Amino acid sequence: MRPDALLDFSHVSVVRDRLRVLDDFSLRIPVGQHTAILGPNGSGKSTLLKLVTRELYPLDVPGSWVSVLGQRRWTLWDLRAAIGIVSNDLMASCTRRITGAELLLSGFFGSIGVWPHHEPTPEMHARVDEVLAWLHLGHLRDRHLTRMSSGEARRLLIGRALIHRPRALILDEPLASLDLGAAHEVRTTLRHLAAEGTSLVLVSHDLGDIVPEITRVVLLQRGAILADGFTDQMLQASSLSALYGRPVEVERRNGFFHAW
Repeated sequence: MRPDALLDFSHVSVVRDRLRVLDDFSLRIPVGQHTAILGPNGSGKSTLLKLVTRELYPLDVPGSWVSVLGQRRWTLWDLRAAIGIVSNDLMASCTRRITGAELLLSGFFGSIGVWPHHEPTPEMHARVDEVLAWLHLGHLRDRHLTRMSSGEARRLLIGRALIHRPRALILDEPLASLDLGAAHEVRTTLRHLAAEGTSLVLVSHDLGDIVPEITRVVLLQRGAILADGFTDQMLQASSLSALYGRPVEVERRNGFFHAW
């Protein structure tokens, strides 16, 4: 294990529903690197995320580990403070009638919304206002989630993940189900975060999620790394055709990639 590794998967094997989803899988992502893990449905992307969040554990075999920032053992509280995670599962759970400020406050408690037993401090409220201002979302402070667009809610979830000033963000398909305008807003937010020094790890099946700041792309297929390298080398028609098992055409414009 190396302390300069944001994520370090070493010879990891995972069995889910009697199927070996990952088999002797190794991947190291350094601190400070902006990385995308790209693969079709069923390639093992969600399993990798659940290994980081400790929802899943690998088989106990010699030489196998999952390390985050050089540590193999974390409390969930400390893990949340070190790495912010924005997942579609989290988005789907935002069904309560809560305001934008309450959603961000809930990041301090690991909940969705603020409950009666929670006791937010003045410092917590100040941090919420700071994040809302930084993301230009102050107008959503008192608006209920039920009255927000999908893009506004997704950006607030990013704000919730930033509440502890984490060193990195892991984002699971950050543009899923967003229209063109909302997707543009989220991309702008991600680019801003990257420019400010927050490490980004994007996990997706869609090239459209990859912002120009991403310098490395890992192609994941059937639980194994098909290819790994610089973004412009990986996002070629030949490598993507091999990844998705069908002819793919690729176009690059202003640092963004599109495929069909």
